[in-house]
Amino acid sequence: MPRTPPWLFRQAKKHSPLAATLLLACKSLPLAVNELRWIREYVNLNTKPAQREQRLHALCRQRGQGIPLQYVLKSQPFGPLDIKCKPGVLIPRPETEAYTYHLANEVKRLRRRDGLQELRVLDLCTGTGCIPLLLFSLLQKPFKSLQVQGVDVSAEAVRLARENMAANTSLGHLKVASDQQQVQITQGDIFNDLDMKNILSTKWDVLTSNPPYISLDVWNSGRGQMGHSVRKFEPALALVPGAHLKPPPGWQSSDVFYARLLDIAYHVRPKLLLFEIGDEPQALRVVKNYLTHRLASLSSVEIWRDTPDVQENSVHQHIDVSCRKGLDYPVPIKGSGNIRSILIRSVDTAAF
Repeated sequence: MPRTPPWLFRQAKKHSPLAATLLLACKSLPLAVNELRWIREYVNLNTKPAQREQRLHALCRQRGQGIPLQYVLKSQPFGPLDIKCKPGVLIPRPETEAYTYHLANEVKRLRRRDGLQELRVLDLCTGTGCIPLLLFSLLQKPFKSLQVQGVDVSAEAVRLARENMAANTSLGHLKVASDQQQVQITQGDIFNDLDMKNILSTKWDVLTSNPPYISLDVWNSGRGQMGHSVRKFEPALALVPGAHLKPPPGWQSSDVFYARLLDIAYHVRPKLLLFEIGDEPQALRVVKNYLTHRLASLSSVEIWRDTPDVQENSVHQHIDVSCRKGLDYPVPIKGSGNIRSILIRSVDTAAF
């Protein structure tokens, strides 16, 4: 981890001693100043006047120790929603927000093409509930009948997702649920056939997931895109597949959730399947295994970057994936930034 130069601390102290405290985590003065403003606003809104200064200093110390800002402020904006964040549940990322918006637009296009009036959405490994709740918010208007379900193995995550549903409904960010439009958050292990029995017997139009996808080796060593703060403060359960999960032949242990998601998708036959991935090598591995999966004959695949609706002319718009048959399969890539997610379309939606 790069050290912060002393001259930068001196500059921060000229602005505010608290900015210097935040600099330990922020590493840049403009970001430290912004975070100080956000923390001060949070304290002013949520603390009695006599206690504000003491609480401001306490929260700045927490942030300076590397605790994620979302845990300090207890929330993260996610589209029009305000998502509560607590230690033990993964923090929503801007990239997740971006592909969720783009997916909602894809669903709306599908509705216009096919005249869909009813929609069923399933989100697995739901965490805070950010993905299903944002999809519910964005799709309530175009779909008269909208049923959304989020599933997570963690009881803590399920409680928080339900809190987020209630809080955002109370704030007016979500319309009040009705018989025709509802969100359900349930606890379940996607590797447990008994937990998944009802889900696998139901037809779903859209299947989403941001599953654990970091290898135990990367988690222990801190290599790759994962920062020190993630390893220290965010839950391994949401990031690293359990060692007890054995991948099928040809799959790596870090990709075991994707093997299961493809099997689930084959049973429930969604029109659109979207899942987040860690990086380009993982995307290539997953697509390679998808191409030999029985789902491949019923669907097509594409890869999305961080911002899928902004195309950069300088980036490749397809990538060749080596199949087990020794052939290269060209896979379309959308957007700008790092490779972030994989979209699989059923055959009847592949043309749109």
